[in-house]
Amino acid sequence: MNEIKIIPVRSKKERMQFIKMVWPLYLHDNHWVAPIIADQKVFLDPGRGVFFDHGEAELFMALRNNRIVGRISAHVNFLYDRLYDNEKGFFGFFECENRQETAEALFQGASEYLRSKGRKKIEGPLSFSIYDEIGILVDGFDSDPYVMLTHNPSYYQELITNAGFEKEIDWYAYRGYTDSPLNEKLFRARDRVIKTQGFRLRNMDMKYADRERRILKELFDSAWSKNWGHVPWTEREYKRLVHEVTRMAIPELSYFAEVEGKPVGFALSIYDVNEAVKKINGRLFPFGFIKLLTSFKKTDRFRQILMGVKEEYRNRGIEITFYTRFAERAHKLGFREVEMSLIVENNTPMRSSLKHLPVDIYKTYRIYSKGIS
Repeated sequence: MNEIKIIPVRSKKERMQFIKMVWPLYLHDNHWVAPIIADQKVFLDPGRGVFFDHGEAELFMALRNNRIVGRISAHVNFLYDRLYDNEKGFFGFFECENRQETAEALFQGASEYLRSKGRKKIEGPLSFSIYDEIGILVDGFDSDPYVMLTHNPSYYQELITNAGFEKEIDWYAYRGYTDSPLNEKLFRARDRVIKTQGFRLRNMDMKYADRERRILKELFDSAWSKNWGHVPWTEREYKRLVHEVTRMAIPELSYFAEVEGKPVGFALSIYDVNEAVKKINGRLFPFGFIKLLTSFKKTDRFRQILMGVKEEYRNRGIEITFYTRFAERAHKLGFREVEMSLIVENNTPMRSSLKHLPVDIYKTYRIYSKGIS
């Protein structure tokens, strides 16, 4: 009677069921922010989603008594294969009732699919890639997630580890408040850096949005090339991610560092539109889009989402100039809270630099892995 049945998602109707099954799970969780259904429909559609240009995926749902009680994706990323190896497959979009047998059945279905693709290891969650939504929240359940980050029940960690998965790596979200003063030594160091290193900061200028996006992509591909799990964006991924992110950008808190007119580093800050997204409960239509447009810039929270400096210009203090500029301007612009995320645990230089700021780790997202026998 309570037997779990795992079925693959094949039709548009089933993809919509896959998307919507999460609402009942989070009915009593005030910190959950519903995904935008229209975006999910495109993203998960093999005919339209950007991931399917360079990957293959199977979506699965778990049914108990004909009721959907869990879901998962299993996927292979051919761009990842070229850079690293072709022994690893991935899972994502994991959602599950609090029953171990349901989680075990979902992981078994995903593993069997990946085994059929010749994979020897399963890793995740990545939904679908490293620059989409990643990780299971394992610490920091008492606040809403910032935009483009996840939230999940605390029992997910137990479901995953009891299924034989082990920690692969953690990613951290740091939080701070704009009325917390910076050490004056940082401002003096900033002044020395600008004077001696011969570079200048300029604000992102969205009157020239296409130019700024091209510069951002070039700097990102260079500065992040050695980060854990990095896979360069395809042209369509670039358009989806960079265009969407820069639509949320705060130009007064987004900068390029230039040496002799050449961009060498960047810092990108965006409005935390989750406060607006939460109000529309995943539905852009008929009136959600209007609510989103009229309210997303009213937030007093912003996310410092990306920062990077070309390798040959690192350790020259450019990051200090970014931090001090945030401190000087954010509070005056009406922002109360900032999140700096996500920062992978083995990014020692970045994490060391953050020790000088009034910010603390307040959320931890974990990626797990397991061998496929």
